[in-house]
Amino acid sequence: MVQTSIETLASTDSIPSEPAPPSPSFSYSTSPPPPSSSVESARHSYPPSRPDERQQTQLAQPDRGKAAYLFLLGAFSIETLVWGLPSSYGVFLDYYQREGINGRHAGSSLLPLVGTVASGFIYLLGPPISILLNPRPRRRLHVIRLGAVLCSLSLLLSSSARESWQLLLTQGLLYSIGGSMAYYSTFYFLQEWFVERRGFANGVCFAGTAAGGLVLPFILNALLERYGAALTLRALAVSTFILLGAAVPLVRPRLPLPPKNFSQKLKKEDDLDEAELADQVAERPVVQRERMTLKKMAKNLKLWVFLVANSKSSLGLSGSEGSALLACVNGACVLSRVAMGILSDKHSPHRLGLATMLASSIAVLVLWGLASTSLVPLLVFSIVMGLASGGWTSMYSAIINSVVRDDPSLASHLFSTLSFTRGLGAVLCAPISSALISHPFAGASKHTAYGAANGRFGGIVLFAGLAMGMAAGCEGVEALLG
Repeated sequence: MVQTSIETLASTDSIPSEPAPPSPSFSYSTSPPPPSSSVESARHSYPPSRPDERQQTQLAQPDRGKAAYLFLLGAFSIETLVWGLPSSYGVFLDYYQREGINGRHAGSSLLPLVGTVASGFIYLLGPPISILLNPRPRRRLHVIRLGAVLCSLSLLLSSSARESWQLLLTQGLLYSIGGSMAYYSTFYFLQEWFVERRGFANGVCFAGTAAGGLVLPFILNALLERYGAALTLRALAVSTFILLGAAVPLVRPRLPLPPKNFSQKLKKEDDLDEAELADQVAERPVVQRERMTLKKMAKNLKLWVFLVANSKSSLGLSGSEGSALLACVNGACVLSRVAMGILSDKHSPHRLGLATMLASSIAVLVLWGLASTSLVPLLVFSIVMGLASGGWTSMYSAIINSVVRDDPSLASHLFSTLSFTRGLGAVLCAPISSALISHPFAGASKHTAYGAANGRFGGIVLFAGLAMGMAAGCEGVEALLG
């Protein structure tokens, strides 16, 4: 009967036929909205969450426009501030080892772990935050604000630390909790603001990490030498609070927020809970292959950074020369991440990954391993390595888009899972490096990286280079299969 009625209406000349409204790309409700409740934009339509909002309302334009670029500015600022300090912890480590913690002798065993915990736990906390917030999207803005406060509070508390374990809890653990809260919630909204140019947006945001690592080491080195650690950390706490406070208002959702009882509705309407959804996604072959490749790379990508940051004293380099090496790495990473993000919008991430990892492997094994350990060759290597491997994370969006495109919650979950594997690499970097350093590379020339410092770093150079070569092989297989 329904079909007959429809055919009768369609054949009536007095009722003009109209094209059906576009189906919504983003929706928090499984029931179709009435035509009057559709909110249309250039690319997406969205049903408002409350009846009083059901009116024709123009959404901000995605991918381009003032609102999108303001969001990108806020996201870039949060990325720079959240990741800049962990990336520059080597400056603090050098100062603590020379001057102690607020005048007291610092134990050397825990101090290197502060930076590892600060950066590694931001990655590792991604899945828990995603699981907690995906059913509660209205709380994301509050979580970003709370994360900004915790970052500033951790720096303020660390300025009063007297022992290494106190720094580990404040500058390390507490900072990572606040940073992860602000970081992952911001990424969720980025999926709404950028669709066709998502790789570009991710590249710009990830460049913030390198930008912070480029500028902050020189600023921190000058502040520490002049004012000491306590005043420097207090100044950082105040400036971080002000700058994050200015950036957070720019980070807002593009789509209307769902109703307050959204989590209860989602639980009733969806047959899968978060754990089952994660298992379902993990079973998709493309996700399994991508995660395996990323995990292999995540274990080893940090090893060459560990060498650049920690071998300067063994190579006879000064603190300023060591900062210059890190600045070259991060400066090259800024360019690489933006460029790779743009390329990932147009080309296969597997082919880009193959080129990236192959160039990185050659750079480590040849350009660094066989080159002189003087400053100029190391500067050249740092620039080449930053350009070659710095854009790896910018391909995350292309990998995620191959599985899901119009579901910010699922995209956020996948991103946090990929970040978790990278966090494993950041945390495991220190014990792996220590184990390799304890077995010197015998027989190599002391004028090359393989034989420098009695061969202590030769094993790391070889391991990192070969691991990147294996990652290149995995990406080559993916490119052939894809």
